Amino acid sequence: MDKELICGLDTAQIEELKAEKGALVLVGVTYEGNTHQAIFREPTFKDLEAIHKISKSDEMKGLRSAYDNCIVKADEEIEGRDMLKIKAVSALMERVQKTSSEAKNL
Repeated sequence: MDKELICGLDTAQIEELKAEKGALVLVGVTYEGNTHQAIFREPTFKDLEAIHKISKSDEMKGLRSAYDNCIVKADEEIEGRDMLKIKAVSALMERVQKTSSEAKNL
């Protein structure tokens, strides 16, 4: 029975990466009718501080920094195309922005 691979990795390999890198995020990028995947680790405070600082002067360099620092594994199509890298890492950063929270008095 064939198990579905994600970025060429099986379930056991992904679990190993989770243990090593912490929480992982799977991003799908659709281009010309095909969906390509990338696995990122969640950015840390240190990552976000650096990305924010770089992005203030050059947004594209900020995205590149986010990609380079958080990528764990990506399909070949994403690895070979800067446009797809930008879309993938943009989805990761949007996920950070869209996360909601609530505070209440106890």
